[in-house]
Amino acid sequence: MKYLLFFISVVLFAYEAKVEPLHTYHIKAAINGVVVKSAKNLEGENISNKLIIRLDDGVEKNELKNIQNQIKILKEQIKNQEEIVNRKKELYDKYKNLKSKSVEQKDIKFFDYIASKNQLLNLKNQLNSLYTQKAKIKDILDKKNIKFNGYLYSVLVEPGDYVNIGRDLALGYDISKQKLDIYVPIEKINEIKNKNVYIDGKKSNFKINKIFKITDTKYITSYKVELIGNGLKFGEVVKIDFKKE
Repeated sequence: MKYLLFFISVVLFAYEAKVEPLHTYHIKAAINGVVVKSAKNLEGENISNKLIIRLDDGVEKNELKNIQNQIKILKEQIKNQEEIVNRKKELYDKYKNLKSKSVEQKDIKFFDYIASKNQLLNLKNQLNSLYTQKAKIKDILDKKNIKFNGYLYSVLVEPGDYVNIGRDLALGYDISKQKLDIYVPIEKINEIKNKNVYIDGKKSNFKINKIFKITDTKYITSYKVELIGNGLKFGEVVKIDFKKE
């Protein structure tokens, strides 16, 4: 009888879960455009920051090149204008202390110096505006050149497809670790804390990562518990229990 009760207890409070990747990535379009590259050859591979999809970006590349040239020219103009401002300031500083110069002459030098200084400020303001435009174009280029880091499961578009913002482009996973989600009765939560996790009867390296303190909509008397570890096969269903050594 004691053995039967023990067996029932183990059955009742053993948990089952499917081995899942740590994270799932649904990659969506952040901008409109026509697909010009679709790296379907990388499907099923664990890749490191590789380009998987490119949208038409010729216009943005030309705009970026033009802005970079404008920035280069404007920097030279600013450098020259700074020299002009320094020279005019030196000249004004000499004039303002000379008793031989009239107030009108001194004012002319002063306003000439201020005008050149304002011109310098205007050039710097133009440069800041160009930097802002450059950042916006680079952001668009980044959104049109989609890279991925992780396990690429599938690419969902083909060259020639027109995509709108929000369209699914690819599906990928983070398989650096594995995740098990189980549902533990509320009254059993404290019992599983600080215990070792056993998978199919063997001690594992899995640890409790999160305990969701809101009851699940399906398992209304249980809390969802997320376990993180590795060493299992993705997709297999395993039995989990907790033991304290």
